[in-house]
Amino acid sequence: MTLFLLICSIEHQDVHPIQQVCYVLDIPRSTYYDSHHKTFSNRERENNELIQRITEIHKESKKRYGASKIHHLGEEGYKASIKHV
Repeated sequence: MTLFLLICSIEHQDVHPIQQVCYVLDIPRSTYYDSHHKTFSNRERENNELIQRITEIHKESKKRYGASKIHHLGEEGYKASIKHV
């Protein structure tokens, strides 16, 4: 929802003020500003990289590999338990 708000406010900022968009969507303005200036933590970045790599391996295996085979990512420098995968 915050992504929609961000896109909507950027595209139509000159037509609809942020305050009005937030009022219509029934969310506080602070939610918009928090999502607009959000920075990602190291853990979030690492998880995103890991998720991308897991998705790549799954696609490369023609969607045949499951979590038990994919969790061996430690050989590539990633540390992931089978539960995390």
